[in-house]
Amino acid sequence: MVERRDVRITNGEVELSGSIWLPGGAPLAGVVMHPGSGPSDRDNDGYFVPLRTALVQAGYAVSSYDKRGVGGSTGRWEDAPIEAQGRDLNAAADRLAAEPGLSGVPIGLFGHSQGGWVALDAAARRPRTAFVILNSGPGVSPERQERYAARKALESAGADDKAVEVGVAHYDLVVRLARARTPWEKVRDRRAELAPHLPESEWAWHFWTSILDYDPGKPLRDIHAPLLTLWGEDDRLVPVAESIEVFRAAVPPTRLTVEVFPGADHRVQVGEPPRLATGYVERVLAFLESHSQS
Repeated sequence: MVERRDVRITNGEVELSGSIWLPGGAPLAGVVMHPGSGPSDRDNDGYFVPLRTALVQAGYAVSSYDKRGVGGSTGRWEDAPIEAQGRDLNAAADRLAAEPGLSGVPIGLFGHSQGGWVALDAAARRPRTAFVILNSGPGVSPERQERYAARKALESAGADDKAVEVGVAHYDLVVRLARARTPWEKVRDRRAELAPHLPESEWAWHFWTSILDYDPGKPLRDIHAPLLTLWGEDDRLVPVAESIEVFRAAVPPTRLTVEVFPGADHRVQVGEPPRLATGYVERVLAFLESHSQS
């Protein structure tokens, strides 16, 4: 029988509202899940639910939480760059490890999309991390990831080659303005020219400028835990091939597992209504079984 326990997770002055889901028997391992970009909650707006259910039914404890400023969590997600979110994730991992019945149980991290950067940063700072699972976690910087997404959005909208290049040039201008720490008031006045590449608010602009040049290669070199990366072949937000090259260059093959699911999107989903790609859950469970020994 699955048990849910709601918990408070403390990281300095920030207090996060989260939950721990426990299987009926002794947990084989613990998995702490960090959501994607924006004001995401502990369910990642429902996306985490089917995988979490499968993990708990298979005997794993799972924990996740509302990001800063979401649900019952204090603070603002816009004030938390990747490194700060990584500290939140490690605080959640420590809280799960302290739960009765989980003493000595391996604890690993799961990050989706932007949460992939967060999981890498957290694992690099937490040597006892047992494993890392990234779901569409970019191997490139936010600047390169967003440039790829901007190009794909224009192509998907039917823009011709010239219009695509003009749109990407507008994106590059936004990047230059961000790196110059241009005040929001001046950037906002150019919205008609630079949309849709501008963040929607001043707080979001400050957040984006704070993470723009985050380099996931640095934490990758400091992680010694086994790593599973999961991708949708048709991801239009993250450059899959380029990201995989980064992971393979930084992580020894004995510690890296790469899975690309044909026809799947950024959430590694297919079909309508969307569902996790065939074999996805099984691949995650097989990885956990191999790398969750105490």
